[in-house]
Amino acid sequence: MIKIGSLFFYQALSRGSHMIRCLAVIISLLLSLKSFTMEDSSFMEDAEGLQLYEDAKNLFDNGDHIKALEIIEDMILVHREDKNAWCLHLKQGQMFYKLAKKTENPDVEFAYLLGSVECFSEDGSLSPLCANSLIMLAQKLGSVLYYKKSLEKAKQGLSVTTLPHKSDSVAPLSLQDQRELDKKNKGLLSLIKEAESEIASSKSLVASTIKNSEQKVWESKESPDPRDDAVKGLRSYWVGLDVKIKRDFMKVSIAKLTSFVEGEEHYKEGREVLKHVLASAREARKWTAWMCRTLCSKEFSSAEECKNHLEQQHAADFKPSSEKDMVKRIGKDWARKILVGGWEPVDAVTAVEMIKNQLADVKAFASKAKNGWSKEWPLAVDEERSKLLKEIKLLLFSFCDLKILSGSIRDWMMRFPAKHLGKLEVSEQSLVDSRLVETPQSICFLESHELTQILDFLNSIKCERNDGTNLVCRAVDSVLGRTRVKEKIDFDPQFSYLLLDRRLLKSNNIPFDDEGTINIFDPSVHYAKAQVHGDDIISWLTDYSSVDKTFPRPVREHNFDIWVAVLKAVQFTCRNLGTKYGKKVLLLDYDAALTVVENTCMSEDERRRNLPEDQWSRYASLLCHMCEERVPKNSLTTKLFMCAVRDVFDGALHPTFDFLELKDCLNLIREHKSLSDDKVLQAIDLLKSVVTQKVLLIDTKILLIDNSRISLLNNLTRLSAFDNRTYILQVLKPFLLNEIVNMESKAKSDAAEANLLNELEKEKPPSKKKRDKTKKKTSTSNPSPLDKTVEHLEPESTSPSLRTVEEDSMEPEDALASETGRLEISSKNEIQEEATEDDPDMHREDSLSEHLEPAAGEVTTRYNSALDMTLKALLNIKVLKEDLMQNRQRFQDHGEEQVPSALRNLFAAFVSEVIKNEGVYSCLLSDLLASQEVLSMSSDAANVVVAILDFWRCWKNPERESLVTRLFISAENKKLSCRKCRRITNYPQQRCYGIVTAADSIRELKCALGNRKFVDILKVIRMRYKMLCDSKTGGCGKTSSVHHIISRCPPIFTIVLEWEKSATETEIYETTKALDWEIDISRLYEEGLEPNTNYRLVSMVGYSEGEEEHICLAYEENRWVNLRRECLAGEDVGDWKDVVRFCGERKVRPEILFYEAA
Repeated sequence: MIKIGSLFFYQALSRGSHMIRCLAVIISLLLSLKSFTMEDSSFMEDAEGLQLYEDAKNLFDNGDHIKALEIIEDMILVHREDKNAWCLHLKQGQMFYKLAKKTENPDVEFAYLLGSVECFSEDGSLSPLCANSLIMLAQKLGSVLYYKKSLEKAKQGLSVTTLPHKSDSVAPLSLQDQRELDKKNKGLLSLIKEAESEIASSKSLVASTIKNSEQKVWESKESPDPRDDAVKGLRSYWVGLDVKIKRDFMKVSIAKLTSFVEGEEHYKEGREVLKHVLASAREARKWTAWMCRTLCSKEFSSAEECKNHLEQQHAADFKPSSEKDMVKRIGKDWARKILVGGWEPVDAVTAVEMIKNQLADVKAFASKAKNGWSKEWPLAVDEERSKLLKEIKLLLFSFCDLKILSGSIRDWMMRFPAKHLGKLEVSEQSLVDSRLVETPQSICFLESHELTQILDFLNSIKCERNDGTNLVCRAVDSVLGRTRVKEKIDFDPQFSYLLLDRRLLKSNNIPFDDEGTINIFDPSVHYAKAQVHGDDIISWLTDYSSVDKTFPRPVREHNFDIWVAVLKAVQFTCRNLGTKYGKKVLLLDYDAALTVVENTCMSEDERRRNLPEDQWSRYASLLCHMCEERVPKNSLTTKLFMCAVRDVFDGALHPTFDFLELKDCLNLIREHKSLSDDKVLQAIDLLKSVVTQKVLLIDTKILLIDNSRISLLNNLTRLSAFDNRTYILQVLKPFLLNEIVNMESKAKSDAAEANLLNELEKEKPPSKKKRDKTKKKTSTSNPSPLDKTVEHLEPESTSPSLRTVEEDSMEPEDALASETGRLEISSKNEIQEEATEDDPDMHREDSLSEHLEPAAGEVTTRYNSALDMTLKALLNIKVLKEDLMQNRQRFQDHGEEQVPSALRNLFAAFVSEVIKNEGVYSCLLSDLLASQEVLSMSSDAANVVVAILDFWRCWKNPERESLVTRLFISAENKKLSCRKCRRITNYPQQRCYGIVTAADSIRELKCALGNRKFVDILKVIRMRYKMLCDSKTGGCGKTSSVHHIISRCPPIFTIVLEWEKSATETEIYETTKALDWEIDISRLYEEGLEPNTNYRLVSMVGYSEGEEEHICLAYEENRWVNLRRECLAGEDVGDWKDVVRFCGERKVRPEILFYEAA
């Protein structure tokens, strides 16, 4: 006899609430209510199977949950069809539940719980446990979705009236068993009560949906950088080494590495693994491989192959039985048509006349229409229709962006113009010839009531599914973050050496290399131009936080627990897809029954044409007769037909699907035999319309679920990857550290020996011969630095102020202006010129490369992260680069005596794109930091922006405005319209670089206003700014709001967020979430701009409270990238949602936002 433990009972009790205590009874009942005999379990009749099951339990209890899960997962795969396989699903669900209770990472906890839900969903007798896990998910996520699923499972659990060991018995339950079942039902009823209460108050839940997922942002703990004396000594030794020695150090002899591993006892088991890994790398030319972690253990050379395997072999995808029921997204062609169209209302009457009378011309211009939209159709001046069309476009575009716009919704919308134009006597062939069936422009032919009908339906579509997929993805990120590899490792042509990433010679802060591709290089050429800076490589050698601590370990064991949990999450999503498709098929069958009812009425209409009215039959009577004929068949089709007839007769607003006894249903139908024909037809039309929309909504929900499936599957595929560099690095780092320690020891020994010889030499009597006392210097590489033109810039003001400044005739006086503060442009700057050498030619790569290596012993310039990251943010603005390219000669010829040479050099390298060459930016930044103008520059990012723009203002010529005026400066007027005396006061024009606002205000208003956009929040803040109606000039002296009128909006719009104090993770996350990457600037001003003057965020400067440095996030190639310190390389962050998460996790406060005109 084997008894399944009741650990859940005590864990559930610890949660404290009465409802949970009741649930504990349910769990205890199912897990420990009387021992059940394993002899009933067919797969355990075998001694080996029984032993495996026992081993799994013991391993898990002893802390080896990976091996325990492996055994259970393998047994499930082998015994999936076994009638008692539910025991295995129960045990696996228990394991995930316990793992969820142990982990400290809330995202991983959610993934484990979701895995347990799928395990408990495998068998109906486990419904109470499934309901328990689901309600825990609902509580953590604040998700109505999971409350509903929990409610469904709890009700299903009430129908479980037998115990596991009694399920095959016909004998009545004992009194004790009956008491336990009563306790189980009492617990389920308590759960049902809570779920129903939460669902009923779901409107208030929406506002707190993220309450549990956003309060705590998980941070992985990184090992501190070692600072002991030994490491300090290694740093000093490394810095003093010759450049050639450092470059040669990066070439690792495979023979020596192998010998090192063979000589270390604790690497004994890893020797063969190392040989296998190196051989595999030579053959595949890739470090990364993908492996299915199930019993099949298949390996793949690409992520796509692995994904296909998981879909086909491990239930990671769901396809309906019939291809015609498959929901398909619209293609890229239609998505492009929706996006690029003007969506202006068409004068349908005039257009129809053109189709009828000038079809040849219509066919000609329709065939030439770009993306399906033609400007030849006559437009109508109709504000109402125009507004409706714009709203429809925005919704359709958002659906396309979210990948939830189905082909069925498109077809449904396209039926409207076909029907509308049909009423205007346009034939179907004419529609085809004019290509209106191929373009959404046909929707522009519709009238307001038809557009309203479409818009109302589109507004009913839910665009989000609060199922916690983002938490599972975050869990995967946190797990993979510990094993992702940054360092490239290549081979020489003879495969005798491993070639370490040459970027390590100047920095260990390099982006991740997830591809793991192996290149073949000639070492002498590969490292010839490698830049050598600092001692970061010592930090890299002594940092083991990114190295797998167990060497070797079977690949399958890596991340196996979270891998299986995510696989179960994918399978649970597929289970949900199956449920939705089942509902869709049921609705389609119901619709088919309604069609039969409708066709019956139409057939009667045909029959009536040849009969007098007294011989007509009522529709209701005919349908009742048909039901009487079908009753004996008692099939699903019959039941659906009778449900449809009953709903028509009852005037139901929705399909009921109440499958009563057929005789009872027939009696209800007979009571309505005398129903009028008009009511029958009205009910049919209503129900068909309702069913159609229900099917369309289900299609959208299916696509939402499939989005979750795809996202989870992509992350499962990421978990399936294994980078063999994690093996290599575990032996490579100790080997290299041992090498450099030996080199240092030898150097110390040689130095000690030399000192001893010197002492002995001093003790000898001096020779009569004159000795050569020439001292030999240690040879070091010391190229001359870039020529620097030192200019002293003495701004009139370098700190924020609040004074209002009149418009200057040449340049603006004030810089960043807002109601909370103003950062002024330095005006009337005194420029002191000094004699300088000619600037080096920054357009030639050769002239730069010779200066890329700093002199040994050169004084290190103090690093200014605000300057570094602000420059990166500015250089990422496309319109700025285009302007510099077009006016290259002008900014070289004028004003350069007023601009620091280091800044001019950086500009020139940026325009010529020499700056992209490795090491160039770092060198130019060093020169800029060393210039006198920058040495005193503030570490505040906002002040740095003003300082840089002040420098650029000097870069102008008489022929046109300066670069800053053209690109950055906006001109704004304020107008006070007094509410009391109605007096209007116009204030002088002010010119500024952008606006400043308080981060706290943004966050607080976002919380208060809910779903309001970022630009609307800014508008509310501006509305708080009030001025006095000046009594000295005839005003009443009362305060009123100020209207803002913009007369010039620049291509670059700058917003500064001021942070008064250090912020918490939640505060930073909430503030960043309140921002938008696209804003309509026209909403900020009462006058001066056309609607939809859109700007997009292209770069952002933030301050990392953890690292106490500024960072730059830039939008490059449709992805956000975190640009690295002192270089232009970056770490991939992802889309805007990932940026919000990134800022929260790393405590990065957004400070400077650069928006560019869209």
